[in-house]
Amino acid sequence: MLNISICEDEKIQADELGKMIKEKLNSINIDYSIQKFSSGEELLSDYKDTDIIFLDIKMSKLSGMDTARKIREIDKNVEIIFTTALQEYVFEAYEVRAFRYLLKPIDKELLFNYLELCINELNSRNKKICLKNKSDMIVLNTDDILYVEVIRKEITIYTETENYSIKMSLKSLEDMLNGKNFFKCHNSYLVNLDKVSHIDQHFVTIKDFKIPISRPKYKEFKIALASHLGDFLC
Repeated sequence: MLNISICEDEKIQADELGKMIKEKLNSINIDYSIQKFSSGEELLSDYKDTDIIFLDIKMSKLSGMDTARKIREIDKNVEIIFTTALQEYVFEAYEVRAFRYLLKPIDKELLFNYLELCINELNSRNKKICLKNKSDMIVLNTDDILYVEVIRKEITIYTETENYSIKMSLKSLEDMLNGKNFFKCHNSYLVNLDKVSHIDQHFVTIKDFKIPISRPKYKEFKIALASHLGDFLC
């Protein structure tokens, strides 16, 4: 669930922005919740866990910039996108770690681009995944996963302390782990690049496990691992 707040003191503009956001998120099948606030004071008084805030800089009472300063005191991670009719305010945005802004009237394509960038950044920071196993829900920290194996239509997730068997496709889990440092080294295996201790032309070694690596994937795997580690592998 993506939690989005729109803070805009002009209802027509808030509604139009909300409409564009919904169009984009519906097109990429993301669950979301949108809340609208007509002032910075209202946003701050009812502030909850939020992923992205669209914040009008020039509002009649508390300005968007001052609102952002107060938000940063309680939330260091929320993505802030300023909306403004005046470009002169933009340079102050860096003070509150808001690196994106939309000039009014808002360009839809630029808005869509910003949403995709924010979603990718949020996904890369989020270390947990939630999996449904029959009537149970399993919440896993991706840092704890060593590797994943699929046999027929069942995947087994191997962690430091426990293994989990779930009926789902490897592709579905691969999509969930996209951007979280996992690599498909074989049609039946995903490995956590952070856990790799050794590779050769036949196997990836993680702890005491040897995971097969397919011949076509070997070169690509070395490049992915080198890029992840920021070093060159011979």
